[in-house]
Amino acid sequence: MNLPRVAVLFGGPSAEHDVSVLTGLQALEALDPTRFEGVPVYIDLQGHWWLGLEPKNPLRERQNYLPDLALQRQLTRVQFAVGGARQQGRWQLQAVAQPWFGRAAAIPFDYFLPALHGSWGEDGTVQGALAAEGAIVAGSGVGGMATTIHKHHTALLAASLGIPVVPTHTVRRGESLNPAALKALGKFPLFVKPNFLGSSIGVHKVADMAALTEALAAVLRLDTLALVQPCIPNLIEYNVAVRRLPNGEVVTSAIERPKRQGDSYDFKTKYLSGNQSGTIHGKLGGHQGEALRGIIGATRTLNPPELASGQGAKLAAAIRAHAVSLFAELDLMGTPRLDFMVNEATGALYFNEINPTPGSFSFFLWEASTGPGQCGLTELLTDLLTEARQRARTHHRPTDPATMGGRIFTRRG
Repeated sequence: MNLPRVAVLFGGPSAEHDVSVLTGLQALEALDPTRFEGVPVYIDLQGHWWLGLEPKNPLRERQNYLPDLALQRQLTRVQFAVGGARQQGRWQLQAVAQPWFGRAAAIPFDYFLPALHGSWGEDGTVQGALAAEGAIVAGSGVGGMATTIHKHHTALLAASLGIPVVPTHTVRRGESLNPAALKALGKFPLFVKPNFLGSSIGVHKVADMAALTEALAAVLRLDTLALVQPCIPNLIEYNVAVRRLPNGEVVTSAIERPKRQGDSYDFKTKYLSGNQSGTIHGKLGGHQGEALRGIIGATRTLNPPELASGQGAKLAAAIRAHAVSLFAELDLMGTPRLDFMVNEATGALYFNEINPTPGSFSFFLWEASTGPGQCGLTELLTDLLTEARQRARTHHRPTDPATMGGRIFTRRG
């Protein structure tokens, strides 16, 4: 039986390349093998796309990352050719062959599942290339990705919806600090973070002007725009994922409280700590669970008890309402995670940012949910691919100008 073939895209020329590899490998293991044929498509740090040969595909094994030149000789470099990828209702990845090899081979796919994090993978770049050929792509589209990757623009939109946000001073590469804007943020300490990168890379807490200057230089080596924000005292972070069920209902997941070390949730805490033996809905126990332990065992508290009743329950309701409001306004898809910050002493709530393709697709938040969206990673991925196909059918737009009264030239043939 020929099953629909899913290209799982992961890696990419991004600072979050390695985390993306983990998410991609998880997705490959968790895809329902009775409904889909999952194929790993690894994108290296130079932006080259690679496929491996089955049945012993080296791209399925964590120990083969990052592939060196010797391993690359066992792989096939491929490309998605905009303007020539769609053939008979499927989309082709074409082998990049030397001229003497003759015509390059083509490998057809029915779906694309981006497991890409950070710039390039979450900024609409890949989504735009795939959309140009009308491909069926899971997750948010070009508009949603392009907006959410821009943390400051997303915060401005949130503020326009009446959602509280943290005051921010932006500094572009090549610009200087604005003393008046900086003063409006209040006293040190302050936080400095990249605008276009992930939530845990390049974040600095600074105690004085010298440290601020040094942090800005570091951030602007990674990014073109830096955000300077006041330090929220008595900080607690809460995150929640949102998605649309196949019946159209928008639901929220369990809420998580990251367990921080110090004043921020850094990369090491997020991906390299915690329980080393987690499983994914029974699909990835044993050595597979161990191989993917970093992203599985991130340290967090699910369904924090302080949100169960009283003022905590009201806070949880506000977090969910704000998350759904932003999800709808941005016309998002997939299972984006929305991050909030709270001053524990005052109860003041602030929207922080949106992660449109969170690590592990935030499957653990859906496993811990008690609502209609409760599911494991296998069912979650099936729903995301179903959503992508439904979206492709319902959001078709005419391309012939004649259908919109824009005809100028005679149709021939």
